Amino acid sequence: MTTRKLSGTTRALSISAGLRALVFAGGALVLQTLSTPVLANAEAAAEALPQPSFELTDPERIAAGKKRFNKTCAGYCHGAEGVGGRAPDFKGRKDLPDAEAFKTIFHGRRGADIMPPWGQAFSPDQIWELVAYIKFLGTQ
Repeated sequence: MTTRKLSGTTRALSISAGLRALVFAGGALVLQTLSTPVLANAEAAAEALPQPSFELTDPERIAAGKKRFNKTCAGYCHGAEGVGGRAPDFKGRKDLPDAEAFKTIFHGRRGADIMPPWGQAFSPDQIWELVAYIKFLGTQ
C-alpha cells in the first residue's frame, strides 16, 4: 500500500513537473512570437522615418520653423530663441541628430522631461521645419 501511494505520488509529481516544463516552454515561445513582430515593427518604423523634402539649411524653411517654434514651443517649455525654458537649451547645441529631433517632436517624450507628441498636429514637413530651426539655433 505504501509503495502504491509513493508510486502514484511520484507519477503525479513527474506529470506535474512535465506539465510545468511544457507550460514554461510554451510561454517562452509565445513571448518570443509576440516580441518578434514588435521588434520588427520598431525597426520598420525607424527605417520609414520620412526624410525632409528640402535642405535643412534653407532660410525660408528655417524661418517657417522659427515661426512655428515661437507659437508652440517657446512660451512654456523651450524659451525664446530656444534658451531659458524648462527644457534643455537649443542655442549652441550641436549634439542633436536630425532623425532624433524629428522622432522626439513627432512622438513626444515621457520621463523626467515630458514633451507632448506633435506628430498628429503637424505634417512631416512642418516637423522638419522645426528641426531646421533647432539645427540653426545650434549654430548660434
